[in-house]
Amino acid sequence: MDQTVYVHIDTTSNVVVTRGINAKDFHLGVVHPPKNLLLLNPATEYGDYETHTGLKIIRGAGAVDRYARLVTKGRMNEENKWIDFTDVSMLKELSPLEISELLYFGHMRNHLHSPFFYKLQNNFVYFDLPHDVARVYYRYLDEFYHILAGRIKQLAIARMNEKRSFFKRATTLDNLPVDLLKNLREPMKEGMIFCFHQLTQDSKVLCIPLFIAEEELAASPTIASDMTIGRLCYHFDTHTWSLDLEEENLLFI
Repeated sequence: MDQTVYVHIDTTSNVVVTRGINAKDFHLGVVHPPKNLLLLNPATEYGDYETHTGLKIIRGAGAVDRYARLVTKGRMNEENKWIDFTDVSMLKELSPLEISELLYFGHMRNHLHSPFFYKLQNNFVYFDLPHDVARVYYRYLDEFYHILAGRIKQLAIARMNEKRSFFKRATTLDNLPVDLLKNLREPMKEGMIFCFHQLTQDSKVLCIPLFIAEEELAASPTIASDMTIGRLCYHFDTHTWSLDLEEENLLFI
């Protein structure tokens, strides 16, 4: 089981780098799923060939869902990287310069200008990277907070129930409010870790320690031991979540 979730948010370009949140978490948690995908891997064997861009497309919500299931079940042996788009006809309107930007984006995993193309009306650009790292651009960051809330709840439940006996009923938790996570925006801009292997629990409360990451390298972030910023807690009596933040450490962020 994953023991930590690392999050780094760049609010200038709305890109989120995570470790411990995978494509399955994205597709389960996204509120407004993409309707069409332009695959940024020119060598992909999936999708239909689009002549104007020279790239493959996944067209329609049903096809996107089937593609997502292939990815989340680990049945792909290639890079999962794509940009969504609204209207297939607008692909024909892309200029050679815009197509070259998309090819650069797919190759370098970084944008030349805006990551959000007017003609595509895209809401996401998605890159799966090695070591369980994902780099995702969100037009609306609220989408990410929904995904993060679902992942935290899932990992907390798994950690809480991993030592229960076979005959004991599994304990569940209420949904984690997205607005509560938005209060962590500033530490997430520095690089933050939700530490599940230090999770504590008694009959009244479950708490997940929160740390500032010692370095921004998502592939192997380490905890800055002197930079505990607080705890995210679930209260069993009221079925509610709360943040217990250490204001003195937040002042140094």
